[in-house]
Amino acid sequence: QTLSFEVTAAQVQLWWPAGMGKQQLYELDVTFTPDSGKAVTTQRRVGFRYFALVTGNDTDAEYVKNARSEEGSSAHGMYFRINGAVMWSKGANMIPMEELEGRLNGEAHRILVQSSVDAGMNTLRVWGGGMFLLDEWYEACDELGVIVYHDMQYAQSGHSPAATAVQDAELRLSSHASIVIWDGCNECQVKMGTDTEIYATFVMTVVVEEDKSRSIWPSCPAGGWTTGVHQLDARPNGNKLTTPANGPEIEVHGPYLHGTGFPAVNGDFKLDSFDANIPIKVVPGSTGPTFQNVFASEFGAVAMSSFESMAPTLAKEHWGLHSGQPSDKCTSGFLHTCEGDNVMAQRNYPCDNLIDVYFGNRPDSYFNRTGEAIFKQHLYQCMISQALNMKSDIETRRSQNQLGCIVWQLNEIWPTGGWGSLEYGTPVEGQVIGGRWKPLHYLYRRSIYADVMAMCGAGGKCYAKNDGMMPFKGTCEVSALSFADGKTQVLKTYDADLPAGAGTTRFFDVDLSGVDAASHMLIARCESAAGVTASVNEIPLTPPVNMQLPAATVAAHVATTHNSDGSVDITLTSDKVALYVVLTTLAQGRFSDNAFALLPGETKVQFLPFGAKQADMEQLQASLRVEHLQQNMMSQASITFFEAASPSTSLVGDRVVTACRVVVRGSSHRISPASWLALAPVCPVLRCEDTRTLKARCSLQV
Repeated sequence: QTLSFEVTAAQVQLWWPAGMGKQQLYELDVTFTPDSGKAVTTQRRVGFRYFALVTGNDTDAEYVKNARSEEGSSAHGMYFRINGAVMWSKGANMIPMEELEGRLNGEAHRILVQSSVDAGMNTLRVWGGGMFLLDEWYEACDELGVIVYHDMQYAQSGHSPAATAVQDAELRLSSHASIVIWDGCNECQVKMGTDTEIYATFVMTVVVEEDKSRSIWPSCPAGGWTTGVHQLDARPNGNKLTTPANGPEIEVHGPYLHGTGFPAVNGDFKLDSFDANIPIKVVPGSTGPTFQNVFASEFGAVAMSSFESMAPTLAKEHWGLHSGQPSDKCTSGFLHTCEGDNVMAQRNYPCDNLIDVYFGNRPDSYFNRTGEAIFKQHLYQCMISQALNMKSDIETRRSQNQLGCIVWQLNEIWPTGGWGSLEYGTPVEGQVIGGRWKPLHYLYRRSIYADVMAMCGAGGKCYAKNDGMMPFKGTCEVSALSFADGKTQVLKTYDADLPAGAGTTRFFDVDLSGVDAASHMLIARCESAAGVTASVNEIPLTPPVNMQLPAATVAAHVATTHNSDGSVDITLTSDKVALYVVLTTLAQGRFSDNAFALLPGETKVQFLPFGAKQADMEQLQASLRVEHLQQNMMSQASITFFEAASPSTSLVGDRVVTACRVVVRGSSHRISPASWLALAPVCPVLRCEDTRTLKARCSLQV
């Protein structure tokens, strides 16, 4: 039986997503007293909010008037309204935090949600190939303002349900204000008259019987409903649920940047290159809910995790992207079966192609090297490559009319490679509870997922964006940072008068004619009229392989006392410009900023503890390390090629045994065999091409 009661709007405060308002929750106690026996009491926390999954142009009063009595979905696009306000849905796909369910940790789930909000996210999707999550996760979403787009736990064709049992999660979870959408499955394309109609006729039909309070959707992605839902908000109307034979493309998955170039359980063995998309292409166009739009609920790029996370799971002799072992023999197809003993073949997708695109092509021998130093370099390059790829991808999407941006994926399920911006979060050796932040997660926080930000692309085509629910007045200043001396030159100060979003975009131009892409990057800083910084966007104009960077010396000093909030100050010093400075530690927590450009002089960041009132200062001091782009570039000796002294140059292994001439950034230097042998640990691989002249031209690959 159902017991209903009403409260007036004046009696309640609304629940809002993070960044849009307060997360007001109310304690609800319900007691049932039978005629005989003991009374039974239960408690729930509830929130009041109105959510709509919108597929038509509900900014058009005439459309709204007509749609009030219509059912099914429209073809205008897909976006969300919460309490009447259009929201830019920004976030990631949540997968299980653990393969071993006995190790699932409630506190880790809470910290993970907090990390999502701290990175600027307001939406998490529970992927249908995973699991219903711990109560602590849903409670944290309620408390912190994360809306949940929730698949039933079916995915593709391998999880097809039979109409004999039903998941009862909608009963257990129905009180959570954060859950706004139930959908039938992941990537199953629900079509009536086919095997997949069961997701409409059975799965979602049973869900609606138990919970009529939420918007429902056939699958993720989907083209909408034909019948069974109110057209304005996609909430069930009591009619039979049916889907169109070929719905409009209003929600999309992909593209995905898979790792390739190494035989592994995932990814193509053949190296598959791609465009770095730096700088991005900005094409002015109309944006906002009034115009045709799309919702991207999955797309992503692979990456490994930090040395701290991965090293404890590998023998020291296997510390390298290819483990220093012979490659496995793996079958083709989406899921590979591998024969052999290569431990890295089981570590998800390789990272060879990402590193090649952003850091320069290199031979297998580079990836085959092992040891602590080279493995740290491999992993730094891999994670920075993922960060740059996703930054360009999302900034391109933000220049277009995409009102949903849900990355694949948020977290790793094990301490190795995957698609996440948070590492494996179970608190075992080498791991940070809730997940150590990868560089990409810090970029989300600094600019990618900021409501107000500015971006410049090829040819100085720029845009200022406001995806927040309030108007923004202030400036977006675009400057050029010189790598050589650390000086900045203001190129344009754009007066940003941006109406409320989501989807407000203003395009403008910046003259980049005097800016050399190899020796400069852009800094776009948006600041409100009150002097509050909304975002700082560090914009590379070329991939790292082409950058001319000084050899910076960066040092970090940890304070000896805690701040009042339990954090610890870390003072960074550098004698020259250092890009993508990354701090890593075994201490439990994150940094206030990371993976940033460090100018000559002194800069302070804070280390913020997870799961404790104060940071573990002793562990922070003992394990803190800092690295930056220039020291992790392909050729640490800055060697581009050499010319052999004669056509009879011979090689012993990878080492030249005759005098040669080395070109270092355009300057020619003659070196002896002994000097070359000294350079070999840094630049170990030599490739020679017979040019059929009196000398051979060789290139160094590291």
